[in-house]
Amino acid sequence: MIRLGITGCAEIAFRRFMPAVMQVEGIKPVAVAEEYSPDKLTLFENEFGLEGLKSFDELISRSDIDALYIPQPPALHYKWAKKALESGKHVLIEKPSTTSYKDSLDLVKTAEAKGLALHENYMFVYHSQIQAIKKMLDEKVIGDVRQISAQFGFPMRALNDFRYNKSLGGGALLDAGGYTLKLATVLLGNTIKVDSAHLNGLDGFEVDMYGNVSVSNDEGTVAFLGFGMDCGYRCSLEVWGSKGRLYTNRIFTAPDTVEPVVFIETADGTAEHKLEKDSHFKHSIEEFLSEISDEGKRKIMYDQILLQSKLVEDVRTLSDKAR
Repeated sequence: MIRLGITGCAEIAFRRFMPAVMQVEGIKPVAVAEEYSPDKLTLFENEFGLEGLKSFDELISRSDIDALYIPQPPALHYKWAKKALESGKHVLIEKPSTTSYKDSLDLVKTAEAKGLALHENYMFVYHSQIQAIKKMLDEKVIGDVRQISAQFGFPMRALNDFRYNKSLGGGALLDAGGYTLKLATVLLGNTIKVDSAHLNGLDGFEVDMYGNVSVSNDEGTVAFLGFGMDCGYRCSLEVWGSKGRLYTNRIFTAPDTVEPVVFIETADGTAEHKLEKDSHFKHSIEEFLSEISDEGKRKIMYDQILLQSKLVEDVRTLSDKAR
């Protein structure tokens, strides 16, 4: 049994992670720490029956904790993940792993040296709809793939949201943009590279607010990615093929209760394919557990973390050059 601690009472931890982890065999949440908001700590204690602590360091140092879940803002990921790994704890970290390739590389090297799992929680890739879509594409239901496009964006949130705070690792690229890059990697493979990138700000904000990226792989498949934090809501994937197109509108955030729908449009008309409900948070936690016991799976995740972080860094570099 893996005994889990949670460093921070984030919304995603309360709303999505904790209900999912309670359904997974082989892992048991034991304690939660919160240094900034006592009310949130009480809420976690009451809702999930966890022991509440007021110090992240105290939680990390406990001998009855085997692994840490880190749902804090991105700029805090490196500090607490590094401490957890150095204390011999496996780490499940919310995306992005860190705010720089250098820091992500250091975490990976630390985890590898200590034989520990380091899992980046891009949970949507573990939803069964991803494999269903890949199977449709492999079966060439729309012919040969000519172009991929994905968009993830949402309307303006409260101004005190960490996503708009540079010091906390805010910005559209690290948040919504990371999802689109991760999906492109799933569909294009490990030879993916960034060809062009544009990040845009808005008056009154210190972070990038929306952006567009073009990526491709060694086979010449191209994907166009759009993302933003002051946009009409989009959560879409479209694949244009030689015989039609495939599209869906809940590719990143399908809740456990929703049957995702994939549309296949060809010369014969448009067919609607309802897919199975699924819990991508639950499956991501299960994958984390398998990485704890399987060195080969740990290595695959290390490589995925570094590829994702390198793509993000390349987007920043190309965007700066384009200005």
